[in-house]
Amino acid sequence: MATRTATEPSTRLVVDVWADVLCPWCYIGEHRLEAAIAQSPHADRIDVSVRTFEINPHASSAVVPTLEFLTAKHGVSAAQGRAMEQRMAGLAAAEGLPFAIDRPAGNTGDMLRLIHLGAEHGRAWEYLRAMQAEVFRGDYRAFGHATLIRLGEELGIPSGEIRDVLGSDRYAAAVRADHAEALELGARGVPFTVLGKRLGIPGAVSTGEYAAAIEQAWEQVNG
Repeated sequence: MATRTATEPSTRLVVDVWADVLCPWCYIGEHRLEAAIAQSPHADRIDVSVRTFEINPHASSAVVPTLEFLTAKHGVSAAQGRAMEQRMAGLAAAEGLPFAIDRPAGNTGDMLRLIHLGAEHGRAWEYLRAMQAEVFRGDYRAFGHATLIRLGEELGIPSGEIRDVLGSDRYAAAVRADHAEALELGARGVPFTVLGKRLGIPGAVSTGEYAAAIEQAWEQVNG
């Protein structure tokens, strides 16, 4: 294997992350991935690319409690749904993340299209995380246009462009394309992470496992 000289620049590592705003494992997994990147000696040469994966594209535009959403989508009882959510809340708490069991759920199509707009401004990851923060702390205004516009504006995305997306089907094809690509790569859900276009991680893993994968992918890309 050829060795890299001290003056030879290294290749940047691209980490593609497929996610949906409502996915609790995405919410937790992304936090762990962020921590793993932050502790990596290559942190300043790692680029995260957000890819969208709409879990339930046929969901109603009506905003409902998550437990009601789970009952309708997965056919679980209210007690089973609450037990599932309580387990996730415990995992989130261990990461220091807010997690409201009675949070809102709804169609995420608009949110995912706006993430693609965020990518045009280099703020896709931050937009996704801001949307998740609103949802998982239990704010029922999280799906509203006013909230989505405010979050985008706070990241420097022009409100006119956000309104244009919300008033059209702009980026809908990009959302479908991301979903199709994930399925072609073998994903059956999210989060789904691919490092350096070659190392895939289905589901959310620990911070340590993300860190190890980053090092492995870095060696593969720069070996």
